[in-house]
Amino acid sequence: MNILIFTASTGGGHKRAAAAIEAKIRALSPETTVNVVDGMKAIGKFYNTTVCKGYHIMATKTPAVYGKLYRLSDKKKPITKAIVKSNEIMADKLWEVIDTYNPDIIIICHPFITNMVSHLRGKGKIRAKVITLITDYDTHRTYISPHIDAFVLPEPQMKRKLCEEYDVPENKIYPLGIPTFDCFSVSETKEEICRRERLRPDKPIILMMAGSFGVTDVLDFYEQLAQNSHELQIVVITGRNIRLFDHLDKKIQELNTSKTTKLLYFVDNVDDYMHIADLIVTKPGGLTVTESIACHLPMAIYSAFPGQEKDNVDFLLQHNAAFFVDKKHGAKQILDLLHSPEQLNAMRDSCRRLAHPNAAEDIFCLAKQLYEEA
Repeated sequence: MNILIFTASTGGGHKRAAAAIEAKIRALSPETTVNVVDGMKAIGKFYNTTVCKGYHIMATKTPAVYGKLYRLSDKKKPITKAIVKSNEIMADKLWEVIDTYNPDIIIICHPFITNMVSHLRGKGKIRAKVITLITDYDTHRTYISPHIDAFVLPEPQMKRKLCEEYDVPENKIYPLGIPTFDCFSVSETKEEICRRERLRPDKPIILMMAGSFGVTDVLDFYEQLAQNSHELQIVVITGRNIRLFDHLDKKIQELNTSKTTKLLYFVDNVDDYMHIADLIVTKPGGLTVTESIACHLPMAIYSAFPGQEKDNVDFLLQHNAAFFVDKKHGAKQILDLLHSPEQLNAMRDSCRRLAHPNAAEDIFCLAKQLYEEA
């Protein structure tokens, strides 16, 4: 079996989902050929830059405008048809990539690529079976295209919307979850990880995934938490945001909190910190949310873009897996929760119920099923 996975660079979540599936396929079936391709980049530099940078600029600089466009394009409006049509125009360039790999199964982690592949199948250019993954906790009309064999959902409640609003046949819907690496579902003990990372297992740990926040916001919020650092251990991961890292380093020295704060740049063991943390302060990107859920880690949501991030927050609040942080009183909210173990454990239990630890394997099994039916 030959599997081609399409991802995109509009945020890191699509790439992480694709990488998790690839890793699982390679572990379970070494004889299966699997390739991961950034579909946007494959089409061309101009298209990739326009879509990816355009998304980032709108979401960060004009979030209200982005939110309105996101909602409008989820309805049967001219803007939705225009988006789908523009993607279909680019489909022939994507076909050149697909023809090179000649896959039996195509797995897609982005709605625009879904539009293109569906269009090519409708024209008879592709015979491969096609699976599209929805990587946020509500769906969007741009994901829905006619010539798709399976839609994989993060959770079962979304099935109703696909059937009733988008007229997707029920037999095409599979609520298998968003794929994550195994390390988010299985780990060493908290004591072992804390010993290695030089943290105390008997003292609460707050994990801040701060790389995508504004510098001023993070510094203000960190200062709130640091005032209570005698009660806490704070782990701050800035990702590749070197400017934020430098500012936080100075703030830690200024507040003399280096003994209770672990400041990290980019790390490749985020899962370890998620497993030992009592709470994560984060933005609600689809994959960060899913990885937190896999670690049974309650979330304090610091901010959310209108659109898919807001949808993710609504889902988490509905299921008692997160709460929204008040920027002025967020530290007090966090301390109150830590002083209420019953409430914190209830949130952990909610995450446990929402988790799909076998999502990557189940998606591979679905791929094999579709291949055998072909």
